[in-house]
Amino acid sequence: MAILVSVVLLIGQLLVRRQREKEQWERDGRPEAPERTSDQKAQDRKTAITWGCLAVAVPVVLVLLYTVTR
Repeated sequence: MAILVSVVLLIGQLLVRRQREKEQWERDGRPEAPERTSDQKAQDRKTAITWGCLAVAVPVVLVLLYTVTR
């Protein structure tokens, strides 16, 4: 449960930080954030896959542990 809460909080912080960066760019007179490089996009994809796998694997492992220990 603690891991799930941590994941949700991390995702929330990421979204808030990106929103703040976007607002800062708009305040500075730059209407759009700079284009992300292909390396940054690849890292984002890798991170998304990792967190997605964790989001699926953790509940599955918990259910299996519950089933085995019953």
